[in-house]
This record gives sequence, C-alpha cells and structure tokens, in this order.
Amino acid sequence: MKGWMRWVLLIGGGLFAAALIAAGGLAYLVYRLDVRGEVERAVENATGRDLTINGDVGVSYWPVLGLRAMDTTLANVEGGRAPSFISADEIDIGVELRPLLDRQVVVRRLVLQRPQIALEVDAEGDPNWVLAPRAAPPGAPPTRPTEPGIDIARTNLREVRVIDGEVSFYDARRGSGWVIGDADLSTAITALDAPMTVEGSVKYNDRQVELTAVIANPGAATKGELTPLTLTVESELINFEFTGQTVATSGELAGTVRATGPNLRDLASWAGSPLQGATAFGQFAVTGRLVIGGGAYDFSNAGFSIDQLRGRGDFIVSEVRGKPYISGRLELFDFDLNPYLTGEPPPPPSEDAAVAAAVLPEQGEPQTTAEIAVMEAPPRALDVQAAPSAAPVSFAGLQAFNADLELVTHAVLVQHLRIDSSRLNLVLNDGFMAATLHNLALYGGSGRGRFEIDARAPATRIVQDLAFSNVDARRFLGDAINFTNIEGRAEIGLNIRAQGATQAELLASVDGTTHLEVVSGVLHGVDLGGVASTIRNALRGELIAPEARTPFQGFSGTFAIADGVLAADDLSFNTENLRIPGIGVIDVPQRRVDVRLAPRSPRGGIVFPFSVRGPWSQLSYASDLNDRAQRDILARVRATEAASRAAEAAE
Repeated sequence: MKGWMRWVLLIGGGLFAAALIAAGGLAYLVYRLDVRGEVERAVENATGRDLTINGDVGVSYWPVLGLRAMDTTLANVEGGRAPSFISADEIDIGVELRPLLDRQVVVRRLVLQRPQIALEVDAEGDPNWVLAPRAAPPGAPPTRPTEPGIDIARTNLREVRVIDGEVSFYDARRGSGWVIGDADLSTAITALDAPMTVEGSVKYNDRQVELTAVIANPGAATKGELTPLTLTVESELINFEFTGQTVATSGELAGTVRATGPNLRDLASWAGSPLQGATAFGQFAVTGRLVIGGGAYDFSNAGFSIDQLRGRGDFIVSEVRGKPYISGRLELFDFDLNPYLTGEPPPPPSEDAAVAAAVLPEQGEPQTTAEIAVMEAPPRALDVQAAPSAAPVSFAGLQAFNADLELVTHAVLVQHLRIDSSRLNLVLNDGFMAATLHNLALYGGSGRGRFEIDARAPATRIVQDLAFSNVDARRFLGDAINFTNIEGRAEIGLNIRAQGATQAELLASVDGTTHLEVVSGVLHGVDLGGVASTIRNALRGELIAPEARTPFQGFSGTFAIADGVLAADDLSFNTENLRIPGIGVIDVPQRRVDVRLAPRSPRGGIVFPFSVRGPWSQLSYASDLNDRAQRDILARVRATEAASRAAEAAE
C-alpha cells in the first residue's frame, strides 16, 4: 500500500511540475511577443473590422490554456446603430504552444465571456454581420508565412464557446428588433467549408430555449451565399424542427418545418404579437414547407391543427401594427366556429396536436368527422322561445388577429346553425369582419351572399345580405331562431342591419327586408282550415294544439323590417282547399304577432276572415268580419314599411 501511494505521489508531482513549467514557459513567450498587436492585426486582417483590446492581455489558465484579453470590442459597420458589432468583458484564446516559439499565434480554442453581439440590418437591407478580409494597400508585398501573424492554413478552432452572452437584432426597415440573453453556446470550426454544429441555450422574454443548428457551409453563409441548415428548437412554448437552406446575410430560410406547442396564445404573446381578446387558440401543430423572409412566414403545402380545428393550405403569417396577419388559401375540416367569434374557450382537443396535425394534400383526402365536437352553443341572435337577453354580446375573438383569406370549409357550426360546406372570402381587420359567401351547402339546400360584423365599438354592428335556396325549413329555422312549426322546402332572402351591445339591443335595431317562401310543407300547432271554417270553435284542443297541423302547398311573404318589427301586406298561404292571403306584423322585441287572414275557398265553402293576435306564448283567434283588425294591422304595416325605407335611405 505504501509503495502504491509512493508511485501516485511521484506521478502526480511530476505532472504538477510539468504543468508549472509549461505555464511558466507560456507566460515567458507571451510577454516576449506583442500579443495585443498580433491579435488585433490578425483579427482586423481576417474580418476587415477594427479590433480594440482596451484591457490587459496576459496568460489564461482557465477555461483554456492560452491568452486572455480583457474589455475587447470589434467595430460595427460605418453608420451602424450599435457602437460595436461585438464587445466582450473577456476573451480567452487557447493557442498551440510550439508555434509561439516561431512568433506565431495558432488559435485552437476561443471562449467569449459575457459578450454583447449587435446584429443589424440597415434601411437598404444590408446586414452588419458580413465579414471580409481587409484588402492590402496598393503595392504592399504579400505577407510571408514566416512573418508574425495567424497561420490561416493551420487555424482550426476545436471549440468556440459563448458564456452568458447577449445577442440583439434590429431591422431599420421595420423599426423593430429583439434581444436574447443568457446565451450559452458552443461550436467548433474545423474548416469554413465543413459542417458546423452550434448547440446551447438562450433566454428570450424570460423563457429558456434550447437550440441546435447545423450549418453545412459556414464560409458560404458569411459571404451571403446559400447553404443548407438544420435547426432544432425546444422550449416550454414551442418545439420546432427545420431542414432546408439559409442565406445568412438576409436571415432568410426556406425548407420543411414541423412545429408543435401547448398554447398558441402564449406563444404569440411571448413572440410580441399577442392574440387580443382570445381565449381559444390553444394547442397547435403545423407541418409543411416554410419560407422566412422580410418579417413574414410563408407556409405552403401545409397541414395544421389549432384546438380541435384541422386544416391545410398555403398561407402567410406576418405582423401588422403589432398583431398577427394571415393571408392565403385554407381548407378547414369540421369545426365549431363559436369560440373564435365569442372568445370563449373551446373544448380541449381529443388527441395530441402533434399527432392530429392535418393531413397534407399529397396524402389524399382527409376523412371528415360525422359530428363536430362542440362547446355549449352560445345564445342565438334570435330565439323565439326566449325573451331577448340583456347580457352583452361578445365578438372578442374578432380582435385576435387580422386576415385576408380564401376559405373552403367542411362542416362548420355557427351558434346552432350547421353549414355542411362552404367557399368564401374572409377579411378581418381589427374587429371588423366581412365575408363573401360564394357557395354554402346547408340543410339540403344552398346559400350565398355577404355578411359583416363590426365589433370595433362597444355596440356591435351586423349586416347580412344572404339568400338561401331549397333548405329544410324546419331544421334551418329551428337551429337559426328556435322555431320548428313550419316544415317544407324554403327559399329565404335576408337583407338586414342591426347594431347593439346586447341581444335585446340588436333585435330592437334590426332594419331591412326579408323574404320567405316555403313549398310542400306542414304548419304545426294549428289547423287553419278548421279555424277558417268554424272560428267559434278555434280554441278547441284539436284545432290549436302542438299535435294540430295544416298541410299546405305554399306559403310566402315579403317583410319590411324597422326597429325589430317585421311587416308584410302580401302574405299568402295555400292549402289543398283554401287560398289564404293576409297581412301581418311580427314585433320581435315585444315578442308579439298581429296577423289578419282572409281565406277563400275555390270550392265555394263557407270561410271566415280572422285574426291571430297576442304574445307568442298566448295567441288568440277571432273573427274579423267587420275588418277592424285589418284596418289596425294595415296601418302598422304601412308605418313599418315607411320606417324601413327611411332607415335604408339613411345608410
């Protein structure tokens, strides 16, 4: 045991003595040379920028064995925004010992302690990080290899490290930039035309980001030439994989990308472009081809998922006035639109977004779902079974981002309405949405037209100019206004405007016109033929009851609308035995109906004109042989028509 300890002590002592001798020799050689001048001249010749070592220059024993320069700066381009391109509290330069005997500095390791690196792009788009060797003065003899200086041919940086650094970027073209801190990065440069791997971590907006970048040709990158790049980013908010090419002088990237994250809202806020007023936009994933340049992200052949929404398309994401801006063409599969209109949180995704990212086009047509997984639908804009609500109507989701999109959708749920498919153009600008509907398939029929929602002020303004053809009246009206008493095939035209902060205010402000025509249907809840034939028995259970019904060949009416009141003087209701013209007023805010019908029997039977009046929940039927109801109702029809025309003229 004593012999073993003796050998350990002898070997350890010998190594320690050798280290002291080497360190002493290094210090002696360094102090013999003009190291400060050597390093400054070598860097200036290689980069074309002035290097200034303001502090001491001496021997470094840690973190590398070599030279140490304190308080060092590398000049910025002329006219640059920052005073220097790179400044560092301390630079440790690991050098080979033997070349120092020949008065040469051969660098093998480089460690930058607490550097500040200022990346800039000027107003003309020229970056400050392009470095070029300084040209020799005219007539100057070429430098001989035996002269002092860095031996470029032998330079091989086995390690380059950045410890506790800060990197900033500023683009004068857009007047914006960013700063990352706590940069701890490492790489190695064996040759400027050999692949270089950069690994480490940085901190951006108080969040740690791990990254790995493989640059295939770093020499080409610094000259502004195209070079392959692989980039991997891992953080709490996004995992990002990119394989493609880059032009380092412009910061442009082009290649394939796959990105996933737990919450798009948090990511947008962290990146400096918050989704205002949104509670949707949670878990997300995107795959496809990506081009980054000019402050925009150009996705093509892309598949994506957000919450339960799946889609694919070609689109560009950029920033305008501090808010995300999306433009392009998208195809969206079955989804619930309500969370993105109201700002309410959607149900959580049923599977991981990374797995559920939409199928890319070349993989064939996706299978759409039979049912849309939905949140509890918000209140209808008009519900005939409930009193108008005084609760505020929210369209906060329209403030989240801006857009100019061509959309093709599969099944979409809007409030309670289900649209089977659609093709439309959508513009969204700071809470104002305008949609031009080229073709909708819904309830067995089709639709087209235009609608607008302006939520820029507390009182939301809604404009609809829509036409629906051959729709299932009972299902459509049931989902739209909660009215299921009419079945048949319907033609519906809407040209209306409304403004208000609550459902009650919106309904009380509706102006415009609407047309309804239903063929080959049934009116549920009343037997109009029985009422017309025997008005004195109109209240009998079998004539006016949920199970009572009136089959008809056609029903139509064109309504003028003013302040939420609908009025028509051309009502027509035709059954197999009766032709029933009429006039009527429907007061939506007051939830009241006043209708006068004058049945005519082509077979000569006895029929009676009668009125249907009262609150929706308690209608009363009465004979109108004296035309009293007709005069009263017709006067209200004419007043509503005049008010509707005046409102239209005021637009």
